[in-house]
Amino acid sequence: MRKFPFYPDRLTRLLDGAWDFAWLGDAVDVNAIVPSLEVFNETAAVPGCFDTAGERIGCRGAGLYRKWFHFPAGLCRLSLEGLGLYARIWFDGNEIGQCRIPYATLEFDFSVEDGMHELVIAVDNRFNPENAPLVQPCNDFYAFGGIYRSVSIQRLPELAIDRLRIKTLNLETGLVRVELSLRGAVPEMLAFQYAFDGAELQRAEARVEKNEIAFEVEVPDFRIWSPEQPDLHTLCVRVGRDTIVERFGIRTIETDGCQLLLNGEPLRLLGVNRHESHPEFGPVQPTQLMVDDLKYAKELHANFIRGAHYQQNPEFLELCDQMGFLVWEESYGWGQPAADAEDPVKVELFCRASAAMARASVNHPSVIIYGFLNESCSDTMAGRDLYRKIIESIRAEDDTRLISYASNRFDRDICFDLADIISINPYPGWISECDDWSRNNLEAVKPEMDRWADYFSAPQFAQKPLLVSESGACGIYGIRSRERAQWSEEYQSDYFATAIDAILGNPRYCGITLWQMFDCKSYTLCGQIRTKPRGFNCAGLLDEYRRPKLAFDTVKALFRRHRPDSAGLPLR
Repeated sequence: MRKFPFYPDRLTRLLDGAWDFAWLGDAVDVNAIVPSLEVFNETAAVPGCFDTAGERIGCRGAGLYRKWFHFPAGLCRLSLEGLGLYARIWFDGNEIGQCRIPYATLEFDFSVEDGMHELVIAVDNRFNPENAPLVQPCNDFYAFGGIYRSVSIQRLPELAIDRLRIKTLNLETGLVRVELSLRGAVPEMLAFQYAFDGAELQRAEARVEKNEIAFEVEVPDFRIWSPEQPDLHTLCVRVGRDTIVERFGIRTIETDGCQLLLNGEPLRLLGVNRHESHPEFGPVQPTQLMVDDLKYAKELHANFIRGAHYQQNPEFLELCDQMGFLVWEESYGWGQPAADAEDPVKVELFCRASAAMARASVNHPSVIIYGFLNESCSDTMAGRDLYRKIIESIRAEDDTRLISYASNRFDRDICFDLADIISINPYPGWISECDDWSRNNLEAVKPEMDRWADYFSAPQFAQKPLLVSESGACGIYGIRSRERAQWSEEYQSDYFATAIDAILGNPRYCGITLWQMFDCKSYTLCGQIRTKPRGFNCAGLLDEYRRPKLAFDTVKALFRRHRPDSAGLPLR
């Protein structure tokens, strides 16, 4: 599958495949590794994880990946689309950088000589507050070790296109603003060529300011992107000996009081939360797996995917663009305490992770919301300062999307005014409101959903959309109960039915994102393991192998009843 942007004039080598590998284990200090002293006696896949199979399944430690390849002399860019938890990178024996943010994109520019080259990446999946300070052992998703996504290297010309951004300005005329960032030998006046959708290149010229140019142009024969009609365009720009081709969609996303508006029309979100997880592959996502997941979401009549809780695979976003899904993309963070908001190193990393996400996703029409720091310290002043800084870092890269964060602080939260959408994670009858032993826990669901709808109708909140970003209950695949007992497929099905009707039947809510699409691996040998049977979060509509539970068909029927029509309004 072709990924965008791509550079047809650049020499590019995709380095995916079989790499040399050395397992160094748990005793080694990853910061003291000298690759030339290690023995590479195994083979490992890239993308791939070293802790998902065989004798090292579930192990924590460090491993070394090595790849030899030929590349000509000149300035080059090494790109890593995501790995974790911590990594050091060497090129021809020289350390060129580190990765301290799992799943985040990384790029390194440096000069090379012609010949064979050695790329070595040390990956450590241990919980270490110095090396991977954003990762906590209590995070309710498994911390895998490996190179999750593709690795590639490109030859850069003297004058290179660094970035292309396309912003929709007018839906009636197809007017867009094109912003081009340059690097290298940048002139004061730039002659360039551009074309939409494979047409003949047109010549143009623009003044360069701070290594950037911008121009506005109407897209010929334009089509509006929407979930119902996910029409896409391409833009090709040529500057000297460099060419970039980017894919984009013409669409707008905004709020009007408590409503969401997609292309100026009211929008209701019917969605599911989705982790990048699989029992065999971990966060490595084969194309078929991603396509099949989205087909299941289509069958559910869902129009919205929340990518939890880290920067998403760029190929997955390409598929969402093509298949017509709206996306909430989220930078790394889960349950971060106020102490993290007071740590300048962590603050800088949270901001960097969020900026990297926005920079990578700016042209994906599917991405309508940027999120960050799931269920974190939004009830503290330190947290408020951190949230403000993260939002500023996102808007500096992309000011065209809505921004939100999923909160479980509810009436204690002091950051809702900073966000475009108020997003809450209520679990009445499953996590909260379960202390009345005289009633069925399901009886707590609607009163609690109504209570929060009333609370967020107060004047200080009433002009913002209200989204349930998580709600659900666990059910273990194959566990059936005529009593419809907790943890059975029946109880889970009943819970989703009750929650969906309570939320989508209340006009204050603009939508729901169910927790979650499929079961995924969580912590296994520590913590409150009674909440994680089998070491999995079992709240999925599908199990970890994508086998539908009873709740799948229940949600399918209810989303069909509540799904948007072509105008974006709910059917009745």
